[in-house]
Amino acid sequence: MVKPVSFADPKKCSEIFDSEHRVEWQNTPHVLNSLALREDTSIADVGAGTGYFASQFARLAPRGKIYALDTEACMVSYMDQRFREEGLSNIETRLCEHTDPCLPESVDIVFLANVYRFIQDRPRFLSNLHQQIDDKVMVVFVDFRGGHARVKPAQALDEVRQAGFHIMNMDSSGCPDHYIMTFRKDACL
Repeated sequence: MVKPVSFADPKKCSEIFDSEHRVEWQNTPHVLNSLALREDTSIADVGAGTGYFASQFARLAPRGKIYALDTEACMVSYMDQRFREEGLSNIETRLCEHTDPCLPESVDIVFLANVYRFIQDRPRFLSNLHQQIDDKVMVVFVDFRGGHARVKPAQALDEVRQAGFHIMNMDSSGCPDHYIMTFRKDACL
């Protein structure tokens, strides 16, 4: 049985999300390298939580624009404070919805880490995502595989394909317990 997760206390979440051990349990360098970021890459980090990845994106793409999006207002407030304290000026935080990523007009990458499994109405979310991007935008899901997976990788692949996306890569071995799925909107649809 999976324990319910509460995101009501960002400081408590930060103990897990921003732990120094995350580099090990998620292989953060491998995740970041898989994105092939440029200095001017624009990224929407959907479900950004405490801003773990958004903060790193801002440093790796200093001339880019980073959007840190979350459904929880307390997380958005937490990130605002964090990014101010870290002196990061190329990040904008936004509130989004559970079924709608509420993407900005133009991004190069849409990134979701440890988020897809929490989306209740995944077909609706994927439909909204599909409507909000063009076929040049790379979408990346990083999520659990194996026994800890609420949504098995094969199920995620099927759902993404059914929503009109083309799978570019499925990396199931670069991270200890996670897969990295990279896809784009199918240009033919």
